[in-house]
Amino acid sequence: MFSKRILAAKGYLLASLLVVSLVLFAACSTPTPEVVEVVKTVVVTEVVEKEGKEVVVEKTVEVVVTATPAPVEPTKDPNAPKEGGKGDVFRAAILSDMTTMNYWSAFGPINSSMWNYVVVQAYYPRAYTTGTAHRWDYAPILAMDMPSPTEQEGDFWVSTVTLRDDIMWSDGTKITAHDWAWTANVALKLNLQGNWTQYDPAYLDHIEAVDDVTAKLYYHTKPGLAVHEYGTLGAPWMNKAFWSPMVDPLVERMETEGKDLDPESDEYIALQSEIVQALETLDPTGEPSGGPWAFGQWEAGAFVENVRHENYFDYMREVTEYEGGGYKQVVNGREWSSGDTSAPVQAEYKEGPWFDKTLFSIYSTDAAVLALDAGEVDFIITPNGLSQGQIAQLSPNPDISISTNPANGFRYLSFNFSVPVLHDAAIRQATACMIDKEFLTQSVLQGAAIPVDTIVPEANAYWYNPDVPLFCDGMTTQERMEEAVRILKDAGYTWDTEPYWREDRGGTVEWGVGLKDPNGQYVPTLRLLAPSAGYDPLRATTGVYIEQWMNQLGIPVEAELTNFNRILEIRTDPTAWDMYILGWGLSTFPDYACRFLQPGAGWNYGAYDSEEFDTVCNELLAETDREKAREQAFKIQEILATDLPYLYLFTTPMADAWDNTQVMYPFTDVIDGIGSGYYGLQEYVMAVAE
Repeated sequence: MFSKRILAAKGYLLASLLVVSLVLFAACSTPTPEVVEVVKTVVVTEVVEKEGKEVVVEKTVEVVVTATPAPVEPTKDPNAPKEGGKGDVFRAAILSDMTTMNYWSAFGPINSSMWNYVVVQAYYPRAYTTGTAHRWDYAPILAMDMPSPTEQEGDFWVSTVTLRDDIMWSDGTKITAHDWAWTANVALKLNLQGNWTQYDPAYLDHIEAVDDVTAKLYYHTKPGLAVHEYGTLGAPWMNKAFWSPMVDPLVERMETEGKDLDPESDEYIALQSEIVQALETLDPTGEPSGGPWAFGQWEAGAFVENVRHENYFDYMREVTEYEGGGYKQVVNGREWSSGDTSAPVQAEYKEGPWFDKTLFSIYSTDAAVLALDAGEVDFIITPNGLSQGQIAQLSPNPDISISTNPANGFRYLSFNFSVPVLHDAAIRQATACMIDKEFLTQSVLQGAAIPVDTIVPEANAYWYNPDVPLFCDGMTTQERMEEAVRILKDAGYTWDTEPYWREDRGGTVEWGVGLKDPNGQYVPTLRLLAPSAGYDPLRATTGVYIEQWMNQLGIPVEAELTNFNRILEIRTDPTAWDMYILGWGLSTFPDYACRFLQPGAGWNYGAYDSEEFDTVCNELLAETDREKAREQAFKIQEILATDLPYLYLFTTPMADAWDNTQVMYPFTDVIDGIGSGYYGLQEYVMAVAE
């Protein structure tokens, strides 16, 4: 039924997690820039008919382009001295607008969109990071040093973290352990989902602020690496002074009205949902920032602006990376290091911000490429990397630099298990047989994508299992179709007209008609959602081909290419979709598989439910030994490769381009790419010295 394909595990460095209620802000009044229209030759995407089906292709055309309006900056004195880019604006093109500035919402399950996170993630502090941009070392940010070992105290497992005393919010007030404790306890009491499960109620009981610089973490169940080091210690903090007057009444209401309700009851769930919705629609206007950037202004549909946090406590942090894994950072005269720092230096750099402002202007993909080519933006932030056509378009320009990096993420097809026919593993496995990923990536997508076979991409080498079972791997088109038909027949499916291979027509599939389930009922038409070609031509094309492959088996499918944000909204309603194609950017530690697919998890939109998977996930989340955790991660990949709640499709080499006359980077080898993995490296991009 399946074979094993072994892929060479390349020694790539590990990446880090970066992993829709509507709150709009009135932007500050700005002058209207002059609109200039120009004619440009550009590579665009369009849908054409091929062999009776619609496919997405790239085409070179001449178009009239109008730049996206952006705020007009004051005229600068060309003779003014330049100090690390100070006074300048880093101009980034983004491909979709934000939907909320409320981080309670943006960090939750519904609004966990890259386009929200790309702007606001730099506002929120945390104790530790696995996101040092070049090599993703684990290092303290607000903490003085590593936490104390987790040791049992009475009924709890306790770890203590000592904080720095020089950390400030953008309003000049101190960031303290009280901010951390308050944030964690709100997340726990309201049972916040999505990224907020970094404060995991299955393990974390509460956090206590002993004083301004001392936090004690109390776990009711012994935590593993995923929960403690890669969870609580890296979770964001909100500003207690700003938020508590608005949030505390909601927490009090939850505790009062929910006290006597069964947490599994409809009444409790409805109450919790109502309170979380109220939390996610609170107005964050005036919220202080605890990161390198603070909010400037937002003109919905046009641009968002971040401004430098003048009180940023890590400004110009000096980082040295050493061969063999050694790491050192120096900030405000304080040094912290780990590993062997006597080895040869691998990289040295300083963190910014190097600019006074970051301006995120909204463009279509093609218009963003034109804007970069014309010098109107400095960088394109994209979740998918630039296409081969776009790279070819930009390459002749000597003012543009291009880098390519491996990706730690994937595009995938998700199945809705609440749809009876999709709950049947035979349908998912037969679909996996029909989807020829080698043909898709090499022939259809013309080498612009790389097949992905597990929930851990190959770039994340330590955690990647190269031996997962693959349905119909290595088979010919005929063999794939015949094996898919066999899987369905063995499961009790029948047809009015069974699919078969026709040699008399040059070797093609005679499509099946009238597929009936094991109960003799016709399989209903299924709806497949995919982002439109203007957002991601690769996923749009893939959606059209999957529609065709499934219809060849007689599984009636209609592909609907639609707005990316619309899919994010629809997927939360299990009655509104059958299948969708989206993508994930991933963390180093593979516990994200459990966050995505464990029963009751905030991102398990398809309602996948496996007792075996649940058991192994719980073992992984409790594991404190790295090697044992690796074994559990391998087992998780094997289970999912057979159950197929996701059908992994492909990833792309992450190609980025920037204007080298305006900015430069201290390094460009970053897993997930500069523009996707770290969103343009806002803290690392430097002005070119004059």
